[in-house]
Amino acid sequence: MQLYLIRHGETDWQLMSERGVRGLAASLAPLTPLGRVQIDTIAGDYRLQEADAILCSSFTRALESAALLSRKLNKPLYVEYDLHEWLPQKDPTAVVDETLLMEASEGLRQEIDDNIVADDVPWESLAEVRERVMGVLERYKKFSKVIVVTHAVVISSLLGVKQSVDYAEIVPFKVDLETQEKKVLVHS
Repeated sequence: MQLYLIRHGETDWQLMSERGVRGLAASLAPLTPLGRVQIDTIAGDYRLQEADAILCSSFTRALESAALLSRKLNKPLYVEYDLHEWLPQKDPTAVVDETLLMEASEGLRQEIDDNIVADDVPWESLAEVRERVMGVLERYKKFSKVIVVTHAVVISSLLGVKQSVDYAEIVPFKVDLETQEKKVLVHS
């Protein structure tokens, strides 16, 4: 399956901050005006015209990005909860533990920087992120080319390499769902 992994556009975190929104509720943050322009700009990329469908995270920043792309490209849009951002604690409904959040962020950096596998940790490991995303992709294997609008850590977990992903960046990626073999095609 040919994937075009796209990180959502720039997010309006200031809006959430001004309203005192924290924790999982901050996932309701929309795009900034610049974020909308970023998505409108990449909608003109010829590779996206070839896609059969668009999959996206249910978090507002990804959903808004995907909706803009769907409208511009005239492609069907499927919202998938399991394409959501990395969870710093496995229970997304629990009150955010600031100490655990700092420990989880450091643990994630070590996983990415040192390419280690985190076992038995209270946060979501990169391997767990990849597993849930692969489960989503499995359901769409009838398509040959798919746009996936999601989050930087989710993209990194699929790539399996330390790599920064900018807002609205397109990362072409090929995965064989039978063998789970993966290949980054071109990174611009």
